[in-house]
Amino acid sequence: MNKVAILTDTPQSGQTYDTTYGKSALIAQGDYLLCAPGYTDPRATVRALKDLGATHLFLFESVGALSPLLETGDWIVPDDYIDGTRGQHYTYFSEKAGGYVQQVPPFDPASREAMLSALGSITARPFKRGVYVCVSNTRLETPAEALFWTRAGGHVVGRYLSPYLMLARELEMQVAVLGRVCRNGGQAGESFQVEISQGFLGHIIANLP
Repeated sequence: MNKVAILTDTPQSGQTYDTTYGKSALIAQGDYLLCAPGYTDPRATVRALKDLGATHLFLFESVGALSPLLETGDWIVPDDYIDGTRGQHYTYFSEKAGGYVQQVPPFDPASREAMLSALGSITARPFKRGVYVCVSNTRLETPAEALFWTRAGGHVVGRYLSPYLMLARELEMQVAVLGRVCRNGGQAGESFQVEISQGFLGHIIANLP
């Protein structure tokens, strides 16, 4: 049975859980699990979500546009990513050698299709593919970095994909990203909460295999 966990860039209430990697971020339980990145070890949060039964981890995040085709308010379901972060806990297997997690496809196709189906009920302008660039979660990108990542093939820039979704892949969870454009990359702007209505999320979950 599918159980979806949502990682969002909006602070959440909930409960922390003890894991081998310390305490998790706050996690709210209901029809789905809901949490936001905190100051805890990402491995603890993802491990706790898995222990609570999560089969999928979705990132719902407001993002900056790198592509001139994207406008504020647009929705995008990326099909690839570039990890521009460094210095984080990226794996559960740091003391082991010889293994790796396949990254083709980068995101679960069935989850992406379910998101696009749900988006069709609220907007006529969902972008069905694109490259998500993840930068440090401690700051926004500079104008020069936005230009660099645009030339590298990025379409949107966000802060929370890495290392959460990579860790989830190691725990055999299905992962995908739903982004909503809130600003142009390399420029100041206010983030806003990606809508997570019961009906919208229910549509996604109902369309998962």
